[in-house]
Amino acid sequence: MSRRTRGDLHLLLAGAGMSTAGSAVTTITVLLHVRPLGPGWVAAVLAAGLLPAVVLSPVAGLLIDRVRNGRLLVTSLLVAAGGIVAVATGGLVAGNEAVLIVGLVVVGVAAAVATPTVAALLPVIAGEARATRAYGYYGAITQGGFLAGAALGGVLVEVLGTRTALLVDAASFALMAAAVAAMRTERVPLPASDRRRVRGRRGSTVWAGFELIGADRLLRVAVVGLSGVILASIVINVAEVFFALEDLGLSPAGFGLLSACWPMAGVIGGWCAGRLSSDKSLVVGLAAGGVAMGGGVALAGWSVSVPVVAVAWAVAGAANAAQVVCINALVRSRSARSERGRAFAALGAVLQTANVTGLVVSSVAVAVLGARVSLVVAGLATVVVAVVTFVLSRHHVEQVPDHRRPRSATADVADVADVAVVADVDAEADAPAAGRAVHETAAVVDGDRPVTRRVA
Repeated sequence: MSRRTRGDLHLLLAGAGMSTAGSAVTTITVLLHVRPLGPGWVAAVLAAGLLPAVVLSPVAGLLIDRVRNGRLLVTSLLVAAGGIVAVATGGLVAGNEAVLIVGLVVVGVAAAVATPTVAALLPVIAGEARATRAYGYYGAITQGGFLAGAALGGVLVEVLGTRTALLVDAASFALMAAAVAAMRTERVPLPASDRRRVRGRRGSTVWAGFELIGADRLLRVAVVGLSGVILASIVINVAEVFFALEDLGLSPAGFGLLSACWPMAGVIGGWCAGRLSSDKSLVVGLAAGGVAMGGGVALAGWSVSVPVVAVAWAVAGAANAAQVVCINALVRSRSARSERGRAFAALGAVLQTANVTGLVVSSVAVAVLGARVSLVVAGLATVVVAVVTFVLSRHHVEQVPDHRRPRSATADVADVADVAVVADVDAEADAPAAGRAVHETAAVVDGDRPVTRRVA
């Protein structure tokens, strides 16, 4: 990795950390604001940020595979900042809950584009061989950002008020947009004329991501299994605020600190998962993460000791972060570069569908069973789903993904290529000497084989 691309990776990771910290502040702030309205409003607030990823995933994925990713990411981050400002200025007044929900939906629309964009951009910046490690770094940094935001969220509400806490989040999105704008590495899809050279393939449709996941047996089992884990465990997001404030008797600041245990351990979980390399190890990591997360949630619900709950929450958080890294790395490993925007958008849609469905069920479960019992049941169900997923997926690890199979040179270049533009490449780069001069270079890559050309 050259000095320039390493610097771009640092910019993206630093911006993501700041943005995630701000998002955590918003999560804590909004949950505290709507808690008196009941579990239904808590679930509605959480769903408002999730539904856009389900509804817009085909369009979002196609945008990522057709538009320069850096520009797209900057735009989506600024839209998110605008949504948070709308919530802060108009959604906190009693009776204006609709404005709050609409503002959060706008943030969700931006996230529906930004999240898969980052997932597709990271391998271009870090290189295919270092991609899983880059996902690990990204997971660790974002968990660290959430840690800082969760710890500060309740404190900011108590000291500065709800509106100021939300404006901190808006500023964090603007800072990440500035960091992305400063990057010199870009993921640039092929022009339409090149894409039309090969027709009738999966890569030409908006549904390519869903078709990829459905056709690859390992991805199909892993993604559906992880959706089941989410469906079983999402009750955490609804129950946590009631469990902390009512069952454990914590203050808002204590709630924020308890919530911080999850991402604090997630820093370690994400970093460790980034060291996994093969598809087999990623499948094992995904299953082990589900078992550990479920066990931690069940233990937290069973215990009456705050320190024990904190440790259990930390175990679950580390496992959850590892799962995110593993599934992203599996999708990257088993998808062609030209389809990754749609593949990651489809992954987000499937997982967020499980999130939204689980939130509907969770609001009822927490209202009927209470937060503590809901956590125990959810944790045990998560363990069962994770074990079943591993048993089913281990039989498909050796299946060769479509994009690794031999195909004609015309199909390679025209149908499964990205253009990664790196300006001002440093002399220490891994590229050959001809690529080290100060000029703009485009690397057209397919499958596993790079083809380099100079752009005037």
